[in-house]
Amino acid sequence: MDQDRIGRAAALLAGAHRSGEALAGLPADCEPRDDAEAWAVQQAVLALRGVRIGGYKAAVPPGQGGFGAIMPASGFKTSPARLGLKPGETIGIEGEIAFRATRDIPGGASRETVLESVIAFPAIELVSSRYAEAAKPSHLARVADNFSNGGFVAGADAPGWRGLDIANLHVRLTIGEAVIADKTGGNPAGDPLAPLIWLVGFLPSTGLAIQAGQVVTTGSCTGLAPAAAGQRVVVRFEGLGEVVIDC
Repeated sequence: MDQDRIGRAAALLAGAHRSGEALAGLPADCEPRDDAEAWAVQQAVLALRGVRIGGYKAAVPPGQGGFGAIMPASGFKTSPARLGLKPGETIGIEGEIAFRATRDIPGGASRETVLESVIAFPAIELVSSRYAEAAKPSHLARVADNFSNGGFVAGADAPGWRGLDIANLHVRLTIGEAVIADKTGGNPAGDPLAPLIWLVGFLPSTGLAIQAGQVVTTGSCTGLAPAAAGQRVVVRFEGLGEVVIDC
């Protein structure tokens, strides 16, 4: 890996976090060239910001390989949460099924070990990018930017989740008075456990592993929708629970 390339990319992204000023993209001379460099940039950004890993996001879209990103703990909140957006400010909302590790999960652990080591809960991923709206970052540049993670709001743990058909839960998302999603299932992978299992197998390539207390969120069941300052957001998964945010 090119440490100079990684350091320059990390400095730009960390600076965007501090200033709030969006980047037009990453210059060609510090664009990550592979997954290893993109994940190294993420870890370098966390070090520059002085924040720790709170968990990960993972997805396995149909017909595609899996991908994921780090979620900084500094962006974590617990439902009911208040964001305090400024007038005119918006943020992306995705209702998701997430898992919290109850113990360390070694890389490459079996499916059975993974299932014994997690508890499910409802969540909302907050979506925002360090790149300007008009920018067209590459997939690897998006990974380097935590794949547009802007925060994470956790609902209560659901101890009885193993008794649910977790791939086919009814989910309802409302933003303000509007019903944005009202459907059954919706995870891009079909089974929300698939991204979790993929991530456990992938993380050793980055030098990381899921630690006790960290979370993995598994892709949007509701699609992506904007919420504005002053709006209330509610995501409810039947049998799993709900997450509430006042923007």
